[in-house]
Amino acid sequence: MKPAPFNLLLETASRDNILVLTTNCSTACIFCSHLQNPEEVKVYYVDKLCREQIDTLIEFLDEAGKIVIGESATRICEGEPFLCEDIIEILQSIRLKYGNTPIQITTSGIHLDEAILTELKRIGNIELNISLNSSSIKGRKELYRGKAHMEAVDAVKQLRDCGINYSGSIVAMPHLVGWEDIRDTAVFLSECGASAIRIFMPGYTRFSKGLLPPKDIRSNLEEFVAELGRSTDIPLIMEPSGVKSLHAIVEGVLKNSPAWYSGIVKGDRILRINGKEAASRVDAYYTLLKAGNPKLEVIKNGESREVLLNKREKAPSGMVFSYDIHPDTIRGIEGGILRNKERSCLVLTSELAYGILTGCIMQKERVEIEAVKNRYYGGNIMCAGLLTLSDIEAHMAERIQRPEVLLLPEIMFDASGTDLLGRHFKELEEGLGIKVEVI
Repeated sequence: MKPAPFNLLLETASRDNILVLTTNCSTACIFCSHLQNPEEVKVYYVDKLCREQIDTLIEFLDEAGKIVIGESATRICEGEPFLCEDIIEILQSIRLKYGNTPIQITTSGIHLDEAILTELKRIGNIELNISLNSSSIKGRKELYRGKAHMEAVDAVKQLRDCGINYSGSIVAMPHLVGWEDIRDTAVFLSECGASAIRIFMPGYTRFSKGLLPPKDIRSNLEEFVAELGRSTDIPLIMEPSGVKSLHAIVEGVLKNSPAWYSGIVKGDRILRINGKEAASRVDAYYTLLKAGNPKLEVIKNGESREVLLNKREKAPSGMVFSYDIHPDTIRGIEGGILRNKERSCLVLTSELAYGILTGCIMQKERVEIEAVKNRYYGGNIMCAGLLTLSDIEAHMAERIQRPEVLLLPEIMFDASGTDLLGRHFKELEEGLGIKVEVI
């Protein structure tokens, strides 16, 4: 792992609205993905930034969207934001510059004492994502290499009464802590006022060590989350979702939100928003976010109804959806196919996205869609963000016919067009002798 160049931090702030503060962490989670990367993978760390550098990064954020801190969504390995000694002053600077723009912070929770929570409440419009994983001493010792770090559990208890909006997350490790521990943790979060709970399927690679999840973890976890969701009244989401259709089905509704007051409930399908059909769950989410007082056509118990949602523009609707596909991705693929309409095209995607993609891209003559296995990482990894050029090369080597154009997912590459192993997609173009587009 190499130190992140400052221009990469600037790019992350400008493109993703993510403020990266540190890679330092104090929990050493047994499932930490940062520890599973071999040396040749091009990921980066941030040790310590001076205040001047942080202030410069703040200048590149966008007040039009949620500002995100602590979410490992790029090639920069992010750690615990509250290990940054100036975190409160940094948040105050963001609030001063960007008004009431929402700030989302992902944290383990172990540094959230009463003084910190008081300051967060004073700054306002801060949403915490608490990576709790277990609420029991025994379970936490299993997950944190012998340390319970019960300060996080105490923090969640305080959040119940301090008025800060937060959601909780659990990496499901039933082979280590048991299903009952996961259930108890979800119930604990619900009772302590979490607005929503995300339960993550544990990922492992061929480089992973220790006791690995069982091969049937996905099917067992899907069944578990479905059963648990029937007994709780807050949104409960499994990630990755594995949804099979593009129907904008509501997975849950936040209490006291516009959707909650309008009578929207879990299981409703959002068919149209202001007369425009919802192309996917993600499309519905962002369309609802932008709209002011939108008129909805909703399918409830098989019947179509009209619902007026009383909300401001750019205010959350309160509806929670599983992630399927962004409409920009659909448009990008269809644009690539259209640009090359006189040529045979092969669209390559991940195993996770294949079902969704085949359902939303119109099948045309001379266009094929195929799923690529994550051979480099192996294990149970099935996402496009961890595909490498070597995975693509292995897939193409098994094909008898070659297309004239190859369309690859943009998320495989950084802004310069290189994959996780530092190879540029042009290498593939030269090696195969065909046109390659990143979309």
